[in-house]
Amino acid sequence: MSHDVAVSINDRMAASKSLSAGFSLIEVCLAVLVLGLGLLPIFGLLPSGLRSAEESTADTRCGLFTESVMNGLRGNSVTLTNWTDWNTPGKFTNSIVKGVLSKGGTRTDAELSSTAVEIQFPDGKDWLRYKLSVDPIAHSATLEVCDGQYGAFEPQAVSYTEFIFRGP
Repeated sequence: MSHDVAVSINDRMAASKSLSAGFSLIEVCLAVLVLGLGLLPIFGLLPSGLRSAEESTADTRCGLFTESVMNGLRGNSVTLTNWTDWNTPGKFTNSIVKGVLSKGGTRTDAELSSTAVEIQFPDGKDWLRYKLSVDPIAHSATLEVCDGQYGAFEPQAVSYTEFIFRGP
C-alpha cells in the first residue's frame, strides 16, 4: 500500500510539473508590452532622422548650385580684358551673368534680382530659389540660395565673391 501511495504522489508531481512547464498568456502579454515600450523611442526617432536626411540633401543641393554659379561668375570675369567693359556697370553686369546657368542642357544667363528667382532641376522634381546681386562698382557678387519652390525665402547657402581685373 505504501508503494501505491508513493507511485500516486510521483504521478501527481509529474503531472503538475508538465502543466506549469509553459508560459501563461499573461506572461506573454507582459513580455510583448515591455518589448513594445522599449521599441517605441526607437520608432520615434525615424521621422526626425528622415527630416534630417532631407535637410542635409537640400543643403548639399543649395551648396552645389551656389558653387556652380559662383564659379561661372568668376570664370566670366576673367574673360573681361577691356578696362572700359570692366568699369561700365551695364557691360560688366551683362558679361558676368552670361551663360552661368544650365536649363534643359543649354546655358542661360543668371537673373539679377532682389526677389527670389525659381529654377527647376532637370529631374523635374526639385526646385531652388535664388537671389543674385552684382555690384559693378565694387566688382563683387552675392548669391543667396533657398531650397524649394514655395514658402518663405530663408537662404540655406549664401556666397560672396569679388572679381579682380588682371588686365589684358
